Amino acid sequence: MTKRLHQMTVTYVPTEDRMMLRIATSEKTEYRLWLTRRFIAAMWPALGGQLAQTADLSGLRPQAKDEDTPAGASEAPPPAPDVPAKVRDAVLGMEHQAAVQDSDFSRKHDEDTVDLTANTGPMIVVGAKVKPWDGKKLVLGFQTSNDMNVTVTLDKKLLHGFCHMVATTVQKAEWGLALTVGEPVVAPQAGTQVVH
Repeated sequence: MTKRLHQMTVTYVPTEDRMMLRIATSEKTEYRLWLTRRFIAAMWPALGGQLAQTADLSGLRPQAKDEDTPAGASEAPPPAPDVPAKVRDAVLGMEHQAAVQDSDFSRKHDEDTVDLTANTGPMIVVGAKVKPWDGKKLVLGFQTSNDMNVTVTLDKKLLHGFCHMVATTVQKAEWGLALTVGEPVVAPQAGTQVVH
């Protein structure tokens, strides 16, 4: 079932040792899904690979000089050069940090949203299908143990936000998975710091 995404949250539930993914739609309905450590470990490489495709590397194209363009030739920019992985990861890390800082993760789900899994309880996700990044969006379909498919469409900002929520929740869960996005950007902190 495909509905317009309104809000997503990811929280760790220690008593279940699972993550709860809540997907609220603009139609005021909600799906609750359990994400296991095994599922996250299997999904992350595909999700991270698609997130890397969103990095804007257009500024890394060489600038054409006027004398390099033959008369009558179009002035289309040359294809992007092979960008070293370290540079791509740095660009992705900066974009990720900017997207996360621009997101509001404190917003609560609407109280009048109807939980479509209220009778059965949250559904366990056993697989996912990722329709590759097409330059504007990525489609992520969650397959549950009771043969239901819940599909969400993520633009660049939502994809960064979802990856951030999953990575930070994995840290809180202490699952021992190293989930990173690009090259982390470390900003200097103001003031005196004491290191022990």
